[in-house]
Amino acid sequence: MWGLLGETVRLLAAHLHLFTLISLTVWLPGHLARNYLEFFGPSERSLLPSLRLVLAIQLLFDPLVVAATLSALGRIKQGLPVGYATAMGEGLAAWWRLFLVRFVISSAVVLPALAGLAVVPAGVRGLVAASLLLAVAVLVLIGLVRYAVVDSVVVLGGANVVTAWRRAARVTAGQRWPILWTATILFIVIFAGAILVGEVLRAAPELNHFVVRVMVDCALAVGQSAFTIALFLFYWRGRAAAV
Repeated sequence: MWGLLGETVRLLAAHLHLFTLISLTVWLPGHLARNYLEFFGPSERSLLPSLRLVLAIQLLFDPLVVAATLSALGRIKQGLPVGYATAMGEGLAAWWRLFLVRFVISSAVVLPALAGLAVVPAGVRGLVAASLLLAVAVLVLIGLVRYAVVDSVVVLGGANVVTAWRRAARVTAGQRWPILWTATILFIVIFAGAILVGEVLRAAPELNHFVVRVMVDCALAVGQSAFTIALFLFYWRGRAAAV
């Protein structure tokens, strides 16, 4: 696991310019629009439109970022030349297949969460409903780990929304605990970084303006490429099992 994390950092650092260009193709205009709404929109109504915008970009266009990143990684590991145009072109070719797979995953995560908002916390019915939702949450977590490399299977393996799941499960067999711990460590690091930046902006309000916020959000977006790289490396290790 630690060796894979080290390789993740090395790949991100060695090709930072490429991953930055890919990520910011979508997220620079996205974060410009989001922060414009938060800074210059009506203060009482700016948060909800901003959240909707980010969720829409995440659902529709983040699959393009992931697909292009995976295409670049596949070429890098094979020793093939790769540039921005090549990665984006191959990413575009896989965009809609990955979008459909991501939509299924998002639905599996969001629907139980929406159901949880409707649970009445008091009484026996509330307790039963909460227990069922907890069980569903555990099943969703197991599914996310089981199919963690599905993006790579779709983009690099040519799978679709029907065939990708079984192939992804084969690749993750024997790797699921390392996948879980690796994803957890990356989440903690990135989340801690976001919290630290938030505290700095709170301590120095003069820094909390439009340009700084856009730069911080873009840096975090590029940093999240580490998740894609790490899961790609798990796919690369276990891809023979998908044959």
